[in-house]
Amino acid sequence: MTSFGKSPTGFRRHGTSLEPGHMNLGSERTPIDSFFVCSAGDAPSIDPGAWRLTIDGDATEGTILRLADLESLPQHRVSSWLECAGNGRTLYELVGGHPRSPRASDTPWLLGAMGMADWAGPRLGDVLALADYQDAAFVGPEGSDLDNPEGHPVRMSIPMDKAFDPDTIVALEMNGEPLTAAHGAPARMLVPGWVGAYSVKWLHRIEVSTRWIPSWRADEYYVRRNPEGDKLGPATAHPVKSSLALPWPATLRPGPQEIRGYARAAGVAIEEVEYRVDDGAWQSARLVGPNERWTWSPFEFDWTATPGNHLIRTRATDARGQTQPRTIPYNPRTILWNAIIPHPVEITG
Repeated sequence: MTSFGKSPTGFRRHGTSLEPGHMNLGSERTPIDSFFVCSAGDAPSIDPGAWRLTIDGDATEGTILRLADLESLPQHRVSSWLECAGNGRTLYELVGGHPRSPRASDTPWLLGAMGMADWAGPRLGDVLALADYQDAAFVGPEGSDLDNPEGHPVRMSIPMDKAFDPDTIVALEMNGEPLTAAHGAPARMLVPGWVGAYSVKWLHRIEVSTRWIPSWRADEYYVRRNPEGDKLGPATAHPVKSSLALPWPATLRPGPQEIRGYARAAGVAIEEVEYRVDDGAWQSARLVGPNERWTWSPFEFDWTATPGNHLIRTRATDARGQTQPRTIPYNPRTILWNAIIPHPVEITG
């Protein structure tokens, strides 16, 4: 039986991953029991007392830390949304008309591979300070899960400027509670604003290196590509995007409706969200709830629904002036979907 590390009730199962069966993911935070799970294998169960974090590599003499060592450091709290790079993967086919991902292992996410949480733990910079290092250029967090397509523990390569962002932490808590097995207990990375692969779960090692730290995920999978498959560099920060808090497709009753959704952009607030029903004019939605550096920005608008089939579109603009595009080029890895979504809604009754 698959071990998700939490109850799968209320989720769509994608192998060893879980996607919420609804899109009501909360406002200021997503409840832990509704938070998506993205795992290539079963969630390992790790004894916190026996857990050790090894810091080594060609830029350090190395050190081994216990959980108590991390707990003794100043604890930093970060409110951040977390989203898989493949969230919206099926939209490349459903909306963009592109081929289905040829990789059988690619999780067929709709729009639920994201969630908002309050995270707490020591800053990664404070953890690294416990290891004597010199001339470091990259850090490579490594997880304890071994059942992966690459055949070795999950690894990513993070440049030092992002590693020393004050909000990049080794998370020990989620929504005020110790991490659960599903979400990386006893310790995981939180790399806010970047695709979820960098927020490595079940952390057990951090490599500190003078050069890029190679891995299948960093070098082959989580890579921006053109439609021909040529590499355009690592997939890091999420682009500006928005989506509705509705099932796909949605069925509603006629009459007045309050429609909600989530807009987000890495490292910057959302300036505006607009919505459009069918071929109508674009109108401004209301921004509600948090709208900060790493949080998503919930929005809402009122709609008097009439019987029939409709398409609702939303587009977000961030504080840098970047707006969701109408279409995006095909990425053979089917990641980083952020085009405007024509969300189907049927009004019956």
